[in-house]
Amino acid sequence: MSETVSTYRIACTACGTENRIPASKEGISGRCGSCRAPLPPLYLHPLELTDRSFDPFVSGYQGPILAEFWAPW
Repeated sequence: MSETVSTYRIACTACGTENRIPASKEGISGRCGSCRAPLPPLYLHPLELTDRSFDPFVSGYQGPILAEFWAPW
């Protein structure tokens, strides 16, 4: 019996090639299989950021970002 591995597709921003990324590589940057350009890391789960980590993450991430803000009050 074979185990199914979840994969996701990320388009290379340099050449447009779709790259299959295994779910087990979450948060790890890779390289395009065609042109070897760097790919943004894939995040499958929400990433909690703080006031110190937000700006560096957003300014250094090349992919789309969906941000949700909330306060406990």
